[in-house]
Amino acid sequence: MITLVFPDLDDPDFPQALELARQSRHFSRDPDARYRADFGVGDADRLRDVFAVVGRSNETDVIVDGQNVPYGRALWIPLVNLFLHAA
Repeated sequence: MITLVFPDLDDPDFPQALELARQSRHFSRDPDARYRADFGVGDADRLRDVFAVVGRSNETDVIVDGQNVPYGRALWIPLVNLFLHAA
């Protein structure tokens, strides 16, 4: 599972990304007013589309299987895209 943790963004594409994030397996807003959206294997398209917007912020975190991992943004998200294009 890959979790995106992101703040509100002043971006015209943010409302659509937030709506897609709300459709994730688990969606919440934490006490620090950051959103959390969990994506599983079947949600790869949605993960890609949400990250395309929220990834514009350096405050967005990528968590893999519940753990902060090195290179989450630089490795895991491109890996998901690779699998999408290979399918």
